[in-house]
Amino acid sequence: MMKDPTFRFAVYSAIGLIVGLIIGLSHFVSLRWNARLFVTGSAATAIALQFGRIAVAVGGLSALMLVSLSASLFGALGFLAVRALVLRFPGEQP
Repeated sequence: MMKDPTFRFAVYSAIGLIVGLIIGLSHFVSLRWNARLFVTGSAATAIALQFGRIAVAVGGLSALMLVSLSASLFGALGFLAVRALVLRFPGEQP
């Protein structure tokens, strides 16, 4: 199927980048919700969301490790790219 190593590297890298972007976006968007829950006094819900956010991020990036090293590397780069964008454009200020 994918016998060419260069093609396989490109496909795995693209998959890792896309998955990393999706994981990062969900992680950092839910961080905003998490902060609002802590501020409003819903500590139990905020802690549950915090554990869920971390579990999804660790699980997703760990699953990329099982695919390949390049998928894992590009997944982490996608995750960090979304982080940089979210910190640059914080959105609405409370």
